[in-house]
Amino acid sequence: MVYLARPSCYGDARCVGTAVLSTTLLLLLLTFLLGLLISNRLEQQINQLTALTQRLLSGERDTTLPRQGKGEIEEFSRNYSQLVDQDNEVIAHLREERDQLSRVLVYMADGVIIADHIGRVRQINPAGYRLLGTTAEKAVGHTLAEVLRHHELINLWQRCQQEGVEQMAAIEVGQNLFLQAVITPFQQKESQAYLVILQDLTTIRRLETVRRDFISNISHELRTPLASLRAVVETLQVGALDDPPAARRFLSRADHEVDTLTQMVEELLELSRIESGRVPIRLSPTAVCDLIQIPVERFKAQAKRDKIKLILNVPEDLPYVFADADRMQQVVNNLVHNALKFTREGTVTISAFLPEDAPKSVKREIMNLSPSVIFSVEDSGVGITAEDLPRIFERFYKSDRARTRGQGGTGLGLAIARHIVHAHNGRLWAESKEGKGSTFYFTLRTA
Repeated sequence: MVYLARPSCYGDARCVGTAVLSTTLLLLLLTFLLGLLISNRLEQQINQLTALTQRLLSGERDTTLPRQGKGEIEEFSRNYSQLVDQDNEVIAHLREERDQLSRVLVYMADGVIIADHIGRVRQINPAGYRLLGTTAEKAVGHTLAEVLRHHELINLWQRCQQEGVEQMAAIEVGQNLFLQAVITPFQQKESQAYLVILQDLTTIRRLETVRRDFISNISHELRTPLASLRAVVETLQVGALDDPPAARRFLSRADHEVDTLTQMVEELLELSRIESGRVPIRLSPTAVCDLIQIPVERFKAQAKRDKIKLILNVPEDLPYVFADADRMQQVVNNLVHNALKFTREGTVTISAFLPEDAPKSVKREIMNLSPSVIFSVEDSGVGITAEDLPRIFERFYKSDRARTRGQGGTGLGLAIARHIVHAHNGRLWAESKEGKGSTFYFTLRTA
């Protein structure tokens, strides 16, 4: 019986070993399968993170990372998404600031140029290349010397480059452009760059010129009658009072000079009131002939005396216009008087017509105006030089020819006429050729 029991125990040991081996193999297989599953899942999550990173690097800032279960990977994904969101907010804020700066540069009136350490243009705004008469394509990448193209501007930049401090100068570029240039050095990364600002002061310079000319002209206009009055008074003081005929003659001269001064002061006050808007303009539908007939009748005697033919060319079927009749008669009066003054034994024609009957040069002037009637005063006189023509509507402005011919007047009539027409929402301008007469045009809106 004992001998027969040994084989049974040995068989049981083999069974246990087989079971342990099978269990171990099964556990190893399960571990392998679980590891493979976890590895595939980790690989999938890492691939998603890699794809997200690649999309972010390519500029797709709106990509999101899906939630990845639980554990360390899920924590990492959440932190990574928060980091991306914060980065997107910073980038959006920077982009908004950049767009605002770009809009400022595009719409600002001053020219702005940014150049690197050797003076090569990196950026220029529209005002900059408009003031310098170039384009962005011709400026960016080129040197400041090629873009500025004016020796004073180039010298200003070279001085800034040499001294390393801000340089400023007012420079006249050509006949119709006056610039104030400010060139400032600044540090950009590890090198020095330059900011060039160009301010257009042409209008201010022109206003200064007008103010200076105004002071000069009014001083000249006042000097003549005042000197004449002084001469009259001194002559009377030294004995002319004892000669009644001479005294009357000098007193008449003094009276004339006082009238001249009075007229000048009244016209200055009138012009000041019109410019400041203190003179009311009462618009009402008015017949064209009512604006022209009275001034023409007033000058008929003077025209006949000077052997000048006054011609009135006003069709009867013209529409009514919106006008303050008294003020517009003052305009016609000034224009006709001016035409007679510079015409010798010729013609002065006063006309009114519709835009479709206007010459081509007039149509170009009124192409953007509302429906209007056009008035013109044309003379066959001495004409206006090309140099004087742009300035004839300035206060006290008189051409050299008018001064040498001894023409009277204060030089305020055309300035007053221009402001009255502008108050009617019309336009007043002149065309002339020296020696061939002048034509003054103005427009009034139809009623």
